[in-house]
Amino acid sequence: MSHIRKALFALAVAGVGMFSVPTAANAFNLVDRTGFTDTQFNQMRTDGLFTELFVAESRTGLPNGAERQLGINDASGNPDKAGYINWQKDGLVDFSLEYTGSLVKYTVGGQLLSSTAFSGLATDIFLRTRAADNSTMAMSDLVFNGVGISSLSSLGTGGNSDVDYLQLSGISTPFTLTGKSMMSWTSASAPLRSNLAYQIKVGTTPQTQSVPEPGTVGAIALTGLLALGSKKQQKAVKE
Repeated sequence: MSHIRKALFALAVAGVGMFSVPTAANAFNLVDRTGFTDTQFNQMRTDGLFTELFVAESRTGLPNGAERQLGINDASGNPDKAGYINWQKDGLVDFSLEYTGSLVKYTVGGQLLSSTAFSGLATDIFLRTRAADNSTMAMSDLVFNGVGISSLSSLGTGGNSDVDYLQLSGISTPFTLTGKSMMSWTSASAPLRSNLAYQIKVGTTPQTQSVPEPGTVGAIALTGLLALGSKKQQKAVKE
């Protein structure tokens, strides 16, 4: 099914390279990042093509609250705020991320982390899922400023890990992103630390393209097409 979703998504982005939501109040571009890797993302940062402002993270961490499972992190991965949650295998957990330009509010399973350590413009968001050791990390029911966008998931097999990305470009502040996450694993216990995790990487790019005026991309904004997942076929990404 993955190749079918890829083909349909390719039709949506053909010619423009991205999916545009033309509603003036909620304008943004959904960029096709099928096959994108951590190496490519880090190269973007090195080349100055993306500057991280902050990262909202959920991960399995270590058992019994010995290590953070939730965090609002700086660009170096250091948590400004940290939290803990008892992840349930195959359980759907609601999350939301709100950014006003000076305040970050990250809520997961009813637990709120907030920070005033970050401020300024945000033009882009990279969503990242990672799964290792026969596990699955899924983000679903994603809604950005009231507009449904897509889903994202990674499937780790054997000793291999899988990483997937989805990019929102041309966003504006303030914004609200909501969705659900689900962590699954086949071993007796969940993979440790960031081997099963998702991140919401918020920042800026110097090449953010302007969004077309309402009506210029017409039929592309169909909700059904926005619901397409970006899960690719199993790939091994070793760290």
